[in-house]
Amino acid sequence: MNENDFLDQVKKTLDRQAETLDGETLSRLNQARQSALQQTARNSGHSLTRTWIPMGGVAAAILLSSIFLFRAEEMAVVSDSTVDEIDIIASSDSLDLYEQLDFYMWLLEEDTDAV
Repeated sequence: MNENDFLDQVKKTLDRQAETLDGETLSRLNQARQSALQQTARNSGHSLTRTWIPMGGVAAAILLSSIFLFRAEEMAVVSDSTVDEIDIIASSDSLDLYEQLDFYMWLLEEDTDAV
């Protein structure tokens, strides 16, 4: 006997026994069924809350991580220019070139063949 034959035999036996149940037992079974259905109906309203709270948490996490991600890129851009300025100040080169930097920039704009 395989599993499907066994399950069919059990189902037939249970169906025959259910047909022979008295009225009082059938009434109690029906009341238990109705009570279980009402309980699941009451709990289904909470399932909406159980769904939205985690979804809200995920949305907030995505929002915060994207804000920090974009802020980190902005801070990286700012810090790159700051590093260049620190390198200029920390170098042992003469600052004369940097004092006259406007003149050299003007010279480059005037004479494009100078480069």
